[in-house]
Order: sequence, then C-alpha cells, then structure tokens
Amino acid sequence: MDLSRYSLYPHQAAGVQFLAQRGRAILADDMGLGKTRQAIVALNEAAPSGVVLVICPASLKLNWAREIRMVDADAAVEVIGVPGHEAANARWVVVNYDMLTRHGERLRAIPWTGVIIDEAHFIKNASQRTSQVLKIIGVADSKRDAPTGPRMVFLLTGTPMPNRPRDLFNLLRAVGHPSTRSFLSFARQYCGAYRNEYGWVTDGASNITELNLLLKEVMLRRKKDDVLDLPPKIRSWVPVQIDGVSAWKAYGDFVSWFQASDASRPNDTEFLARLTRLRLALHKAKHAACAERIRDVLATGQKVIVFTSYTEGITRHKKTLGDKAVTVTGVDNAKQRMAATDAFQNDPNVQVALCNLIAGGVGLNLTAATHVIFQDLDWVPANHLQAEDRCYRIGQTRQVTVEYLMADGTLDGYIAQLLEAKLKLVQAVEADELPNPSILKDLQATLMRLGPALLQENKAARATGQDAARIDIIGEMVAALPQDGPLAETGSWEFPSSKDPKKFYQVTFGRGGHLQCTCPGFEYTGECKHVRGVRKTALAA
Repeated sequence: MDLSRYSLYPHQAAGVQFLAQRGRAILADDMGLGKTRQAIVALNEAAPSGVVLVICPASLKLNWAREIRMVDADAAVEVIGVPGHEAANARWVVVNYDMLTRHGERLRAIPWTGVIIDEAHFIKNASQRTSQVLKIIGVADSKRDAPTGPRMVFLLTGTPMPNRPRDLFNLLRAVGHPSTRSFLSFARQYCGAYRNEYGWVTDGASNITELNLLLKEVMLRRKKDDVLDLPPKIRSWVPVQIDGVSAWKAYGDFVSWFQASDASRPNDTEFLARLTRLRLALHKAKHAACAERIRDVLATGQKVIVFTSYTEGITRHKKTLGDKAVTVTGVDNAKQRMAATDAFQNDPNVQVALCNLIAGGVGLNLTAATHVIFQDLDWVPANHLQAEDRCYRIGQTRQVTVEYLMADGTLDGYIAQLLEAKLKLVQAVEADELPNPSILKDLQATLMRLGPALLQENKAARATGQDAARIDIIGEMVAALPQDGPLAETGSWEFPSSKDPKKFYQVTFGRGGHLQCTCPGFEYTGECKHVRGVRKTALAA
C-alpha cells in the first residue's frame, strides 16, 4: 500500500494500515490526531470502488465533505439534507444521525462498500439512533448472529468509553466482537453487575485489566504525547467563592431535601429536577468569576474558549464582549458553526469562542486559542476531554491552559471527585500498558463509593449495605479467572473439558482478530472462561 501521495504523519499511516487490514475496527486516537483523514485514506486504498457512507453529527457534515475533497479533489460527495450538496452517482454519502430514521429505507437498500461512524460513542445507549446504525452495518437483533453487510466498518471516537465500561458494549457489537453475544454476561464480567430489588445494576466497573486486553483486539488508540511533539497542556481546578444568596439557598434546599428523603424509595424525577435547579444556580453564581478570567486572558493578548452548559451564560458573555466573541450553540447549523470557527481562527479581532459544552465540544478546530475555561462541570469526563482538545490538537504550537471553575464548598466538589475517578478509570481501560492491580483496587472502591453520577443509587446502596457487597463481588470475579492455560506450539490454546477429560476445546484468533473458542459456552456468551484465561495470561505476558 503506497501512502506517500497523502502526506500523512507516521502515526496516520500506521492507522490507515490498521483500518484497511482489520476491516471492522475502532480508531480511538486522541482528539486532533486526524482520525477523519485516516478513515478516508483507508477506504480509498482498501476499497477504491463502490459507495461509502459517513454517519456523523449534523454539525460535522460539511466538515466531512471538505475533508474528503482534501484527499480527493474530484470526489463526488452527497451531503444529505444540505441544499447545494447533492451529487449524482456519489462515491461518498454523508448523513447525520438524526436523519437515519427518515432515510433509513434508502440507506439500508444500498450495498455499501464501507461505512464510517464518526463520534461513535453516540451509539453507546440503546436508542432508535443506535438501532438504525446497527441495521445499516448489518448487525442483527439477535446478538448471537455475526454481522453481515460491508466488510469495512470504521468506528471513530476520541472517547470510546465516555463514562463506564457499559458504554463499550454497542461499539464492540458494531465490530462483531464475540463478547457482545450476551449483554448480561458482558455486564457481569466488566460492569460489576449485581441485582437488587429493582433489577440488574450495570453502572460499575470490574476486571479492568482484562477489558483493557479485550479492547486491544479491535481498537487502535494513540495519545498526543506519544505521536506528536505538542507543547504541554496544563489542567487545573480553580475554586471560586460563591457570594450569591440565591446560589446558597438553592444548595441548602437541595441538601435538606436529599438528607430527608427515603434512601430505600428513590424518586428519580424529583431528584433530577432539584439537581438541575441547583446546577443552574451555581452556573449563574460563577458568571462573574468566569467573566473576570476571560478579561485576564484577553489582557495577555491570547485567545480563549469558554465552555458552558447553559445558553444563558453564553448570551450574557456575548452581550459584554460584542464583536470580540463568536458563539457556537445547539441551534447553529453547520454553515454557522464553520463561519464562527473560521472567524476565531483567522480574525485577530475575534478573541473569544463561547461554546455550549456539547454542541461546541466536538468537530471544531480552534487551535488559535491557548486557554480553555469551563464555567460548568459535566458528569461525563469524555465531554470535557473532547472540549479541551478543540485547541490541543495538530496545529497547536503553544502551551494550552485548561481551567475548571469549581464553586467552593458546593456540589461542584462532588462532581470534581467523580470526574477525577472516572478519568482514571478511562485511562486504565485504554492504557497501552496494563494498569497496576493495587491502583485498580483503589479505583474500583472509589467508583463504588462515589457511584457513577447517580446519587440515588448510592443512597439505596448505603441503606441496604450493598456498597461493600459490590466490592466483594468484584474481588471474587477477579480471583475466579483462570490463572494459566496450556499454550500449543501451533499458536492456539487447548483446554480439557471439565466433563470429559479426553475432549479438548481450542482457543484461536478469528478473522477479525478476536479470540474465539470451540466450547459451547463461547457459542452462547462469546466470553467463555477459556478465552478469558488466554487473554489474562498469554496476552498479558
């Protein structure tokens, strides 16, 4: 495969080779390392004829069209839903997730040569959007059936596990990994699943080392520090004093209600409503401090990106800053977002980008900035990581400073602890080297104590004594894993049947690079004890 004509970085050339050889795979490079370009080149090389579908967020559709033409200036690209971007006999078809239902019948009828799923963490939950994506790429409703459809399916995401191991299930299912034949089996193995009076709870994490190895079978992930000579990025938590009466009243009301509520009978609707009111009050109370930090950065002659969860804050900052600022919110279309990005990158008079954390956290190149300020804290670390890297990516030549404004003595402290714990979990699962077992034990205990942003579950757990029980269950699962297994010289692993010593089961690598076994347990769950034993011993060595 001659890639010299594409002017790729060395890590991008390796990524193209990985995608082209694997067929169905996850490319999970850090944000800003050029996943889009790698996927386009890989399909150009591995499948030069036929029609390719790109599924992405609405805000990124025009950017995909531009990137495709940067690789192939003469490419026929159709962008569904954007006037002026129709194309007869298109080689590339770009559609956003929200249009899949409307155009589903047409899209499922086309024999795609390849499909690219951008921001693939969008399909982590069971939803109509996820269902439409899985149908297009030939993933059957029955989890035991192998995927059909195009051989080349690339999942692109800088955050393959946004929050917890459960988020990986649909991504692994999309690439046909055998571990997804049974969600319950997957959850018990990797999500610390346990059953309470309301059903199965799958929000935890367990067997992180094994999950790390499993991902290496289907996923390529490189960090910026490893492949680029980027300047440093400094992240800091900035405590902000809250003087507003309304904020402290909202905090006091929430704490009083929380302490007085019945832990054994959680009310999620009431909880969410009160939590939302509190977070909005804290957002308003931090506005003045955020405005002051913006002024401090501008005084140095640098550009800054401000992320917030609420449109009200963007509107107030914009009113003060005027033409010095551009905005990116959920109501902007692709053309408006591109115009705002171009102005921030190229106009010296535009010094501030005011962005909604979700809408502005993906698909933007804002390397003109050297500072990032978060006025609000989100529950999901991936949202912050995505947003941070709008300016910390290829093309950045200066040190980047990231500041999280934290309302001192309030719920922000809890969210900060939670984000720190989740970030460590994400790093452990995605790490190149296997994490230290003692660190994992402490991390798992911390996650169980904090809970995955669901305070109601924590309350019920404390009331019934299930926190300790969950940690014990994880320990038993780790201890029960096979410690070793006979390695055959042929490159396969053989295990005797527990019922018939004369019968042997064999673990080998399948076509997609996944481990597979000949035992009945593998057929039904995809993750039998033999596969887990090989992964834990032979592959970790």
